[in-house]
Amino acid sequence: MSRKARRAAWCAVVFFFALACAFLLLLPQWLDKPLLFAGAQRYTFFSGSASSQARITVATPEEAPFVRLTLQGYTGESAYYPSAEDAFAQAEAYGAALLLVQRSADVTDYYYYSAQLEGGVVLSCGLVNLHVAVRAGGGVVGSPLIFGGY
Repeated sequence: MSRKARRAAWCAVVFFFALACAFLLLLPQWLDKPLLFAGAQRYTFFSGSASSQARITVATPEEAPFVRLTLQGYTGESAYYPSAEDAFAQAEAYGAALLLVQRSADVTDYYYYSAQLEGGVVLSCGLVNLHVAVRAGGGVVGSPLIFGGY
């Protein structure tokens, strides 16, 4: 092997070693994107916008961690629970303060703020970053809001 070939091989080894080190340093940050809500029957992720213009991706509980990890432009998520009490338990887990309750047709919406969650959307009641919607005994909890209907 010529000197030039050995040098090229050595540079390739150093490059791939540096790349592997960078990957190992970034991996914990990539994996540190847990779901906001545990134990749901279905998850919905929002991306591209923190409004009704958000792209919506639905996932099963098994798919949800991978979808959350790989979603580009993540702006929020919601989780469906067959029991409204389970949805309210998620708000309690975040120490959320209730700001507003609205009823429309067969859905009751509860808007909260939690200092433990990032961001939010400004509504008439103030900054909201946690939303619970209840209908027929079931509930959805979302952050910052639930988009795409329930």
